[in-house]
Amino acid sequence: MPSGRRALRRRGRDATEDVVRKAVRRLRAEGAALTAVHALRQRRGVADQAGLTAAQRAANLRDAIVVRVPVAGRRIILVDDLVTTGASLSEASRALRAAGAEVVGAATVAMTPRRRG
Repeated sequence: MPSGRRALRRRGRDATEDVVRKAVRRLRAEGAALTAVHALRQRRGVADQAGLTAAQRAANLRDAIVVRVPVAGRRIILVDDLVTTGASLSEASRALRAAGAEVVGAATVAMTPRRRG
């Protein structure tokens, strides 16, 4: 999942990149034939998602992610460090499918529990 430049500067690193690098290294050691591709980027700035409702997050990200490399015909697993509402994964999946990729799943490190009410 692409992060905005401000978010990366604030965090000091790209947590998703760390996850991908470690997972690819381990899976290749086990014989998997796969490639990590930085296929997505943000087309425009988006508001900080903290404090937004699920509907607001989806609206904030609508059409904000674009594909930056050819992906037509490729099978893709999305990777994100944290899932809150799923808005980022949904928008990324939409962009990849529109570019001709098959999104076969998503891998995440953590997710927030859904709140009732």
